[in-house]
Amino acid sequence: MNPRNLTKDLRVNNVVLRRAESQDADKINEVLQQAFRGLEGRGYSTQAIETAIVDAEEIKKRISLGAHVIVAEFRNEIVGTVTGFEEHKSMHVCSLAVHPKYQNCGVARQLMLHLEKIAHQKCCQKLFLCTAWAMKEAIRLYESLGFVKEGCLRNHFYGEDFIVFSKLILRSPKKGQRARKVAEPLIKCL
Repeated sequence: MNPRNLTKDLRVNNVVLRRAESQDADKINEVLQQAFRGLEGRGYSTQAIETAIVDAEEIKKRISLGAHVIVAEFRNEIVGTVTGFEEHKSMHVCSLAVHPKYQNCGVARQLMLHLEKIAHQKCCQKLFLCTAWAMKEAIRLYESLGFVKEGCLRNHFYGEDFIVFSKLILRSPKKGQRARKVAEPLIKCL
């Protein structure tokens, strides 16, 4: 199949998003390895890459503890994943990864929108995440989804500078209430 048809297939609802099960852990780990290994030599340290590749046992633990581990399947193959942890009425987003063969086809966008829907259902007030400056494609995705830079963590992750992104989850005001104004980023990162 040529790449143009693959992109079309991935964007016309042929991707199934579902909650991960324990038996998916090895495949999720494989996706993480494939996605993050491609960052070597792009300003992301080897130690940071190794840490970002969550092992199968940790994935199983996340699933058993109730984290929102989501997988994207295409033709019965896991091609992407994201995890959300509920923390104090917020959803902490981590481990977003798409197998390189399926990147730039909208899979990460679908995963993020699905996690946002879960956060909304769980009455979370916002989603937040941290990412390295070297993750240019991911940063473009987050900004296109309405995330704003909220802060910077200098020398935070094995020497990597991280950016904190967040997105408020807007709810319709109840009868008689005024709509909340969307907050601006607290800190502007250059």
